[in-house]
Amino acid sequence: MVTNMIEKVREIVKNECEEWDWKYHIMPVVKYSNRLARELSVDEEIVELGALLHDIGRIRYGGENHEKTGVLEAEKILRELNYPQKTIDEIKHIVESHRGSKDISPKTLSAKIVANADAMAHFDVIPLLVRGGLKLNNNNLEKAFSWVYKKLERDWNKKLTIPEAKEITKKKYEAFKLLFDSMKEYI
Repeated sequence: MVTNMIEKVREIVKNECEEWDWKYHIMPVVKYSNRLARELSVDEEIVELGALLHDIGRIRYGGENHEKTGVLEAEKILRELNYPQKTIDEIKHIVESHRGSKDISPKTLSAKIVANADAMAHFDVIPLLVRGGLKLNNNNLEKAFSWVYKKLERDWNKKLTIPEAKEITKKKYEAFKLLFDSMKEYI
């Protein structure tokens, strides 16, 4: 159930995001997080707050170490809305561990759900990932495809740790592999 407080967090994040980021990343992460929370009987409010705030550091300060800047920003937002410390601590762990491949691994099921949902969302927007890869690699198509390929392989092999998440994503992963593997002879 979406509370008035979640709506306030949703508005804060939506107002700070680029429209494409909100539509094509944050909302898919929320969608998958909510679905997994329901399927796994986890507190949906905690999971949705974590999904909404998982990239707040990136949104406000850029991608570098955004899991660290995000912890501070999530705490500020939740304190201003008078969330209890226990909730704030849970959300901070979700934000801090959502990248999966960094120093801190998700320890709670809520944190694992958001990390998995973050990876799942990438499979929904492969064309946007290619666009991002081109930007990161000075429009070099070969390097962009290599970056996307490594990112999605890392998501599939390391971040998708919940069997239900892998099952939901499996056909998209197989389609990505088919397409990208067929392009290897050209790139």
